[in-house]
Amino acid sequence: MTLQGGKISWSVMKKKPDDNSKPAKTIEVSDFADDANQVSESIKPDDKSKDSATTETEEKTAEPSDDDSMLDDLKKPETEEDEDSYVDALVAGNKDQGDPKAKDSADTDDVVDEVVKEEGDRLLKSEDEALERQFEPPKGSKSLKSRLKNAVVFWWEHKKLRYLTFFVLFLAITAVAFVPPARYLVLNTAGVRVRSSMNIVDSQTGLPLKNIPVSLQGQQQRSDDEGYIEFSDLKLGNALLIVEKPGYAKYEKDLVLGWGSNPIGDQPLSAVGTQFTFLLSEWLSGKPIKDAEAISGEDIAQVDEEGRIVLTVGELGEDTEATIRGEGYREEKLLLSKVADEQEVKLAPARKHVFVSNRTGEYDLYKIDVDGMNEEILLEASGKEREIPHVRPHPTKDYVAYISTRDGEINSDGFVLDGLFVIDVLSGDTKRIVRSEQIQIVGWDGNKIVYTAVTEGVSGGNPERSRLFSFDIDTGEKVQLASSNYFNDVRLVEGKVYYSVSSFAVPLSAAKLFAVNPDGTDPQEVIGTQVWTIVRAGFNTLHFRAVNADSVTTWFTKEGDKAVEELESPPVKQVSTHYSTSPNSEFAFWVDERDGKGVLLKYDVAKGEEEILRTSPGLSDPVYWLNDDYIVYRIATSQETADYIMSVDGGEPQKVADVIGNRSRRFY
Repeated sequence: MTLQGGKISWSVMKKKPDDNSKPAKTIEVSDFADDANQVSESIKPDDKSKDSATTETEEKTAEPSDDDSMLDDLKKPETEEDEDSYVDALVAGNKDQGDPKAKDSADTDDVVDEVVKEEGDRLLKSEDEALERQFEPPKGSKSLKSRLKNAVVFWWEHKKLRYLTFFVLFLAITAVAFVPPARYLVLNTAGVRVRSSMNIVDSQTGLPLKNIPVSLQGQQQRSDDEGYIEFSDLKLGNALLIVEKPGYAKYEKDLVLGWGSNPIGDQPLSAVGTQFTFLLSEWLSGKPIKDAEAISGEDIAQVDEEGRIVLTVGELGEDTEATIRGEGYREEKLLLSKVADEQEVKLAPARKHVFVSNRTGEYDLYKIDVDGMNEEILLEASGKEREIPHVRPHPTKDYVAYISTRDGEINSDGFVLDGLFVIDVLSGDTKRIVRSEQIQIVGWDGNKIVYTAVTEGVSGGNPERSRLFSFDIDTGEKVQLASSNYFNDVRLVEGKVYYSVSSFAVPLSAAKLFAVNPDGTDPQEVIGTQVWTIVRAGFNTLHFRAVNADSVTTWFTKEGDKAVEELESPPVKQVSTHYSTSPNSEFAFWVDERDGKGVLLKYDVAKGEEEILRTSPGLSDPVYWLNDDYIVYRIATSQETADYIMSVDGGEPQKVADVIGNRSRRFY
């Protein structure tokens, strides 16, 4: 026991026989002066006898005794061993005292021991609680899951609150189901969006109005060619539709947008501006044009089934123009201040016609509108042309294949070389594909031009002196389809290239008739013997004149996709026909000679029927389709050589331009 800083400490150690260590338990009693009340409350007797005994003990200990003098005589402990000796001496001294004082001292020790035990237990408990608090989450930082759980428990344990919640939820569901504004509010809040569509039309003509600005829920769109507008990402509920365009009365309409696409049909606009009426027809046939529009600034009107356009102009000035535009037709511009009440407008095809003329003494290449307007030189002659250039128009586009010696290049023998060019008619861009000692055009297949070319500088006996090619004007890809010293004949028939290999300079076994696609795919052997002539006797009929090793002639025939068959006798028609198929593949036309006159015939592909379109002296190839409705053909007589155009829908042919005929060299 030690006394230090107003505290009493007891150290109780139990010695072990074989161990010099002395485990000790130290218990401290706080300062008497500061904790007097606490000690007095801790020492509570169980009955009155204990209370009186304690009182007597306190009175006796208040007086000086021999024990106090004995404590004074004992040496103060300085080390742990001295402290043990000091405690033992105190205990021994108390045992030796048999007087009442010793007994009172023993009772006091028991009480103190009890107090010390309780105080120790309290301190240990405090330490344990402090240790536990170290691992508890700080106050106010409970997890979300815990807070939600507590809230649900609280809600469930309060019946009135629970029933009120169910009642409010029932009212909300009922409102959403049966009250549209409430339903729209909930769906809009949830992010639901809808669409709406309409057609803007003229209230007078009923025709669709193009490029009309329309506003719906703050969004703005413009009508397309069909007057159609579609909005997306719209909120449900009330919406205000506003259509406002100069020349038309302002149009407003309240809408209610529900679930889905919300089509609202035609929305008519009433014209209040100046109106102009145009009557459109085709230049040659006079038939009404059914696909066209009139444009003046932002004002646009569509043509009806009768070729009539009613254009409403919101702002009109002295220089205000209207442009008449039709698919495949040349644009026409009209000054509105000079337009009659019902202005007739004839539209000519937009595609240019290309021809060669030597009116200047040189072989210039011209382009012209088919009604004779806007003529200009497309490619000026170089002065080196030795022969009349050859022109082969593209079936549908403004391109031509052009063979000319315009570069003036010669081979080692002094022979002038041909050049094959592809020319963009609109821009004038010219690209040379190949130069050769001789070039022959087989024809166009889509964007591919098929031709043969004699290789420059190769001897006459070379087995690959002549080559068959296709060239794609879009990709620039050139594909070699075949090679031979000489091709007896080559024909392009509805997407298939037939070519006959000559037996000159090659083994007779290699001289056969073959077929291949223009892109080089699907090569086939058609006849296993040499063919001298390929005759296109009809649109779907081919005849082949073959000669075997014994010089025996045999005729074969092929109908469409059927297999080749041998004919028992030579066919009646042994001259090939050049068919020109319309861009829509519905018709083909060709030129025949009957009674000394040229006859232009139209063939109906679906029906397999022929119809005579035109009979005229000198009518001859080349002929081609300008578009699905117009045909260009040539008249060559002693009086003139000129190109004419006619419509398959009627009307008289019109002369386009005087030309000079193609070069006399043989072409397929």
